[in-house]
Amino acid sequence: MQTIHFGPDKTIKLTEPLDTWLSAGLRDFAVPEALGSSARVFSLIYPELAGDYANHPAIKVMRPDKINYALPLFKNEIQILDRMKDTPGVTPLIGLAFIKTESGEWPDEIAPLTKSLEEKSSAVNISGVMDLFSADEVQAFLDELDVRASEGWLASIILPRRWEDNLYLRCDSGYTRGEFHRSFPVLTALEASFQISKILEAAHEKNIVFLDHKVLHYYWNEPRNQVIALDWNIGRMITNGNTEEMFEFDVLQFAARALHHLLTGRQAPGSVKVGPNRPEDIQNAPHQYEPVWTYDDHKRLSDQELEVLGRAIKGEYKTAADLSIDLQRLVELRKSES
Repeated sequence: MQTIHFGPDKTIKLTEPLDTWLSAGLRDFAVPEALGSSARVFSLIYPELAGDYANHPAIKVMRPDKINYALPLFKNEIQILDRMKDTPGVTPLIGLAFIKTESGEWPDEIAPLTKSLEEKSSAVNISGVMDLFSADEVQAFLDELDVRASEGWLASIILPRRWEDNLYLRCDSGYTRGEFHRSFPVLTALEASFQISKILEAAHEKNIVFLDHKVLHYYWNEPRNQVIALDWNIGRMITNGNTEEMFEFDVLQFAARALHHLLTGRQAPGSVKVGPNRPEDIQNAPHQYEPVWTYDDHKRLSDQELEVLGRAIKGEYKTAADLSIDLQRLVELRKSES
């Protein structure tokens, strides 16, 4: 563990928010779809932090007004990231920290899109103390977590900052004004979906479920043709033996929220809406959805693709492996036709 001081006059500082970006001139205000219910996310300036993201990592900080609610979610995410650290497509944990602020107020979450937005939403004026743990000190951090939280320290997770395209920006028909077919072709959507299904396979092999499958949690790296998954705090490690039921539910939530969104530009009707979702929002979600296709769906997708998507949201795929087989087949069909 290393103790450091951060603040506006220090080499190490928190700066702009990374969770209020969903605006892009389409609205008069930055909106909270990207916000988390348990944490805020800021850019962290820390030049000496080891790793490929030394100057631009992101720091996910427990909300100071929701410590009791956030505490188990942070435990979940830290343990899951540690177990999934070697899985391709999972954003790696590169450090952990306990933060105690000394001055400055947490910035606004929603501010007018004017020149003052950066000033109102930046954390650069916050100063305090940070006890930093490396990615190899996960257990030591967890051993202190409960006591530290009771003393007012804010648990924080340091992650690579995602420079890739968030898939909401690429595939949401409302956000792209119906032009997502240009920015996100079906073949790319199928490749991303197949890769997510493989991430789920790897997670389920470790008795982990992701659950919160809104497309905001997925990024696309164009040069590497690679999907990136982040934000596992609503995910769970299954320890009570009902793994098959939970894995099936995880696959269904992926199908209704992410797969449907990637292929049609919208989530399945009745699925949990995009937003700062809480665990109970997911737990109370339906266990089956009925396909409702539009003219544009039929125009964009083949009959085979609509069939697989329809089966998926109706809960007919019991494992991620079963779904990944059919998604891979659809990828190969698209490639052969191009």
